[in-house]
Amino acid sequence: MNFLKLNDLKKFFFELNSFQIFILSFLICSIFYLAEGMLGVDRFYHPDSKYYLKNMYNVKFQQFLSNPTILVHKGFHIVTNSLNNNYYLIILVNFILYSLTNVLIYQKIFKKYFNIYSNIKLIFLFYLLFLDPYRLHLASHILKETFLIFIIIVIVTLNLKIIKLIFILLLEVFRKYSWIYLFIFFTYSNLKKFLKLKIFYITSIVLVISFLILILIDQNIYKLIYNEFEKVINFMKMRFDTEMPLRSYDHVTQFRDYGFPAGFILKTVSWTIMLISGFFMFFVSSLMFKFLGIIILFNNLLIYFITKRSFISIGLIIILLMLSIYTTSYTSMFRYSYIAVYSAMIYFFLNLNFKNFKQSD
Repeated sequence: MNFLKLNDLKKFFFELNSFQIFILSFLICSIFYLAEGMLGVDRFYHPDSKYYLKNMYNVKFQQFLSNPTILVHKGFHIVTNSLNNNYYLIILVNFILYSLTNVLIYQKIFKKYFNIYSNIKLIFLFYLLFLDPYRLHLASHILKETFLIFIIIVIVTLNLKIIKLIFILLLEVFRKYSWIYLFIFFTYSNLKKFLKLKIFYITSIVLVISFLILILIDQNIYKLIYNEFEKVINFMKMRFDTEMPLRSYDHVTQFRDYGFPAGFILKTVSWTIMLISGFFMFFVSSLMFKFLGIIILFNNLLIYFITKRSFISIGLIIILLMLSIYTTSYTSMFRYSYIAVYSAMIYFFLNLNFKNFKQSD
């Protein structure tokens, strides 16, 4: 007798309400947290975790009123300090945000596929959206990534413009340069829609002509552009030359022997390709990091199996290129990039066109 019928399980998941999804997600987080402990994963595996617990950043309300920008890039410090730097309270908040994120994804994305995909594809989709091991790992440590993922998913899934604007501002509150994650909206389909607008071509022509006239009339404009371009090049060279402590298993080459700009270009392009494909697994000695590479590759294959398409967009590639420029180790590259990869996947499934799909495909 078959006690676990997939159709019954499917019906059960479809009938879950938001509170039940929240509780289920919280339980999943708790189980994963305990599993990591039993496997001996250090609760302070990430150096940032100790840093956030030890560093105090007290902001008085009067200071905030006189200078609101005091919060910029300090959001996570303020959260940890408001919780008295209590390890368990911060982990609890992580679990809550992870669960709230899942509620949004379940209501806005997962439920709309119930009558479209087969049971096996729904199981794979459930894993992709809710059970990614690295996302669970991030939620189980004192890191700001769970906050950032929650903020981006709110921006992606909710339609109220005022909410979107507030949460876009929150991105910069929690991490410097995190506005780059908004490039996940820069997809080929969105670009095609934009290019069809006549106003785009009219505006482009007016801007180009105005720009050329300004250069011809005022040579200072040319000097200003040249100076800004030189600043960008110097910033790239500075990031390429910056040496930070590496983990013992991080053997992904940085191409320093090739110098700037050849080594810089090789690093930027190769790190991006390895991140998207998971092929960095061949250049690290840690079994856990190799496992993450396998997950990236496996997830790509699963998404193609489910949709017959790739979720990799122009915007995602731009984000990864920018992060490969900014980061100096592949472990930090992976952590910062994961937010973009996961958010781009969510945006992909939110906007997937159903016209070419048969029911229960």
